[in-house]
Amino acid sequence: MEQTQQQHKHDIVYYGVVNLIRDSNVIGAIDVWRCRGCPEIFCEDKRYGVMDLAAEVGFPKIETGAKWAALICTKEKGSDWTLTGAKPGSIIHHSCTPETKVDLTVGPDYTIMAGMASGIGKHRIIILENLVNSAVDVVTGKPHTGPTNANPAPGRPFSFTPEHSAARVETSRYNVYNLASVALFASAIWTGYLGVTLDTGIVSRILLLLAGITGITGGYFTLNKRKIGPLLGLGTGVLGILGLATIGIIGRGLDIYVLSILLLVTLVLGWISRRRIKKLTEQQWHPLDMPAYG
Repeated sequence: MEQTQQQHKHDIVYYGVVNLIRDSNVIGAIDVWRCRGCPEIFCEDKRYGVMDLAAEVGFPKIETGAKWAALICTKEKGSDWTLTGAKPGSIIHHSCTPETKVDLTVGPDYTIMAGMASGIGKHRIIILENLVNSAVDVVTGKPHTGPTNANPAPGRPFSFTPEHSAARVETSRYNVYNLASVALFASAIWTGYLGVTLDTGIVSRILLLLAGITGITGGYFTLNKRKIGPLLGLGTGVLGILGLATIGIIGRGLDIYVLSILLLVTLVLGWISRRRIKKLTEQQWHPLDMPAYG
């Protein structure tokens, strides 16, 4: 097992951020990275005003079996924090002030065990792996869901998804997704109705009923901007046209001509919606798409 881990070469990608909050103010952030091939994560701290380069290239290292954590030291006039590794029974060397040094023992539940050498601050360990892309209150150790000085949007990390993301889409009631959904629902209802009422062969009726079912399903998924929605819409158009081909359009009533127009509109809007959703998906940014450097 140990030999396998030594042979494994990490493929590290950016995973997210943990923001540390005190009194609704961001006092720091910790970037979290992960390996694509194994569950191991890596962390590095970000502090305002600190521009110095690290003494070593690469990520900080922690003891085998330890979890990445933030050690919080809360005093009367604020809180300080240190990126560290923690595991039950380990000892963390800490200084509440430049003049004091204490050894803090990590308990079995990742809390600081009570002891004589407790320092002048109140100490807390915050395990980071379950808090990625969230904000945490350093005093309580619980997720911070309110606004911060860095981002007035409640509960959102300030350095994660941009406010005007590429994932945003038009909100007008007349956008192509809504129009395509309306056309699909209308085609589905009309094909289903004709599939039941027309006195034609069994094949044409089955095709029209199938077109109605796929139209209802495709309309729902297109309205919710799912990839499968426009594909079902295209299927509705194809099935409906095949059904009409078995019936014959020439000499038929107005209901057949209306259905023909609806199916053609469905095909056009279904194709446009498919292109739009595909483009939207390609533009969406995910933290695992960013490779690690250094």
